[in-house]
This record gives sequence, C-alpha cells and structure tokens, in this order.
Amino acid sequence: MTAIPSMKGSLTNELAEDVRKLIAEGTVSRSEVERRLSPEDLEVLDSEITVTGWYDVRFYARCAELLRDVLGGGRNEYLFQRGLDKGKKLIEAGLYQQMEYASRAQVQDEMDPEARFKAYGRDLRLFMTLSKSLLNFTSWAATVDPDHADRYIIVVEGAAAYPDALAWATEGLIESMAASHGMGNMWRHRRVGDRIEFRMTRSL
Repeated sequence: MTAIPSMKGSLTNELAEDVRKLIAEGTVSRSEVERRLSPEDLEVLDSEITVTGWYDVRFYARCAELLRDVLGGGRNEYLFQRGLDKGKKLIEAGLYQQMEYASRAQVQDEMDPEARFKAYGRDLRLFMTLSKSLLNFTSWAATVDPDHADRYIIVVEGAAAYPDALAWATEGLIESMAASHGMGNMWRHRRVGDRIEFRMTRSL
C-alpha cells in the first residue's frame, strides 16, 4: 500500500495553532473552518499534534490556504513570508544541523567568486538532506543551473502531491538562507509536470 504523502508535525503544528487562534478570537467561525477543512483535518486540528508525528500533507495545504485567505488577503506572498520567518527561526535556534552553516557565514568568508559559488553549493546540498527528515515523499537535488553556470537550481522530483502552498513557503525558507548572508530576493519556483524547480534569478 502506498503511503499517504505526509510531513512531520513540526511543520504543521504552527499552522494548526494559528487556525485555532483565529477561531478563538472570532476572526473566523468554526463553521467556516469546517467548510474549508475535511473531517480528517478537523480530527487533527482538535488533537495534540506531536512534532515527530506524520500528518497528511493535505492538512497542511488546507490550513495554509485558510490562513492565506484570512490573514494574507489571498496573496501567496503571505505563505512566502511564513516560510522566510520559519527559516530564520530554524537558523537562529540551531534546531537542524543542516542549517548551522548560516551561522558560519561560509559563503561570505570565501572572497574568491568561484570558491564562494562552490561553498554556497555545498551548503545548499547539505540543506537538501532536511527533506528526508520532514517529508515521506519527493527527492531533492541541488545542481548548477544548466542555463546559467553561475547559478544553482533545486529540483524536487515526485512532487505531484506537493501543495502549491508548501511550494511558496519553501521558496521563503530557501530565501532565508540567502538572506542570512545579505543576498535576498534571488530564488523563484515553478512547477514542471510532477516536479518543482527552485531557481536562482541572479548570481551571487
């Protein structure tokens, strides 16, 4: 039996808490939440979400879209900003060893352009290993962009079930790594068939 595309509770817990907060504050009615979420979603929403547990990625998608529409005016930039903020928190907290490179400022320390580019690539590939601990589907790879020798591309294969809401948040998360080195506004994503590509829009 094929496993349901799922993610760790560490990614869904904040979203669920924010939805609960909207209901508690009266910003959105419980009936509206019930209209937007599935019965299975509501069971998760009303339960304690463990950070190490696995949850249907569609729960994340529907909660994220609800928050986007209510708090972000329906703009995907809201999801991007959530991802950006999440990345900054992970880097500052040192929760994931893969993201500790940001505190080393390795890219900035490498003054030679070629060495700087290679160092950034090593750190991107190290970051890719995060996906294995957070998602039970997709495979990730960071390589030099075939169209631009001075840029990288991150390709997420098997992403048919990867929600658009998560893609926007992921773009923000990746952007947080560049922003930690003073190199913001340099990544964009697009969906190509059953894969998602995150591309640098300029060189370092």
